Amino acid sequence: MFVSYTITLVGLTFLQFHSATRPEASELQETTLLVSHVLFRHGNRTPEVTELYPKDPYLNERYYPYGRGQLTKAGKQKEFNIGSTLRSRYRNYLGDFYLPDMVEALSTDYNRTKMSLELVLASLFKPNKDQMFENGLYWQPVPYNYLPKNRDPILLGVLCPHYLELYNEAAYSAEVQTEINKHREVIQYIAKYTGLNITKFEDIYNLFFGLFTEEEWGFTLPPWTRNVWPKTMESLAVHEYYVAMKTVEMRQMAVGYFLDKVIKDTMKKISGTTPAKKLFLYSAHENNLAELLIALGVFEYPHIPTYGSFILLEVHNITGVHGVKIFYENYSGQGVKLLKMPNCDEFCPLDQFVHLVTDLIPDRSLCGI
Repeated sequence: MFVSYTITLVGLTFLQFHSATRPEASELQETTLLVSHVLFRHGNRTPEVTELYPKDPYLNERYYPYGRGQLTKAGKQKEFNIGSTLRSRYRNYLGDFYLPDMVEALSTDYNRTKMSLELVLASLFKPNKDQMFENGLYWQPVPYNYLPKNRDPILLGVLCPHYLELYNEAAYSAEVQTEINKHREVIQYIAKYTGLNITKFEDIYNLFFGLFTEEEWGFTLPPWTRNVWPKTMESLAVHEYYVAMKTVEMRQMAVGYFLDKVIKDTMKKISGTTPAKKLFLYSAHENNLAELLIALGVFEYPHIPTYGSFILLEVHNITGVHGVKIFYENYSGQGVKLLKMPNCDEFCPLDQFVHLVTDLIPDRSLCGI
């Protein structure tokens, strides 16, 4: 079995969600920290062309000077602030001097995630006076990597050929279509005013982000949106996360390759293979965060991880026991929250954590690339 705890949510059976709401102090007591894996969403952006709709009054907007789907000034500030937050949290742990071996940074193959990662690195590793190569320039180059979109199972497993086959089956399955039909009246209303042919939750999901980014840009949304924006649209859009995680194999590809890397990198650190490594940074998208939270059983329904949200998978050694602490920052006003997985403590012993996620780890060939 994938997991023994389930809930029935709006007609579909999914993972149980659970979280502790006790906020942690912003600066960590770092004496027990062994390594931290940080997964974060990119910053504020302009709309993607796939998020626009036929009757969109802003269909031809070019979003100068950024272009479509690109990081905005507000988004750049948001990501820069993530680096500052991590620097505050891990100040003593990282020290004041950047060393190449201490961090590994990986982005998806999108401009907005690459830029977001650069901004996080810029504020996280500001040079001290000995590292400053240009007087007055408080920045130093820190390398990062990315894989092509269609060759990245770690962060873009939802683009695996086999995943796309399964997703199409799931989206049009009788179970999911029955759920869509429960919302037929509101969906027909949205379709009427957008000109969209809405046949799956992904259509609403894309539209949600189109409207969200247009409104944030400063555009006035059309009058028809008042009846459904934002709560109704958001609640429909969130269904897409569960469709994306509908089967065991889909979950394995959506989050399993990432978790496999986290576990392997942790084991290398513990064994002394990579003694200098302290931090793994992953610049990705809101669905990466939502799907990981769902997989770990700690997703708070319903919400969409906002710009700059981040998850910390911290590995500690407390009195000789290696374990994982899961933290989440979604800027809800509660600060960085410590989450609790079902069937494990807030400090989850590493062997138990690995056992709980074992069924999420895929065969290397599953992706189909």
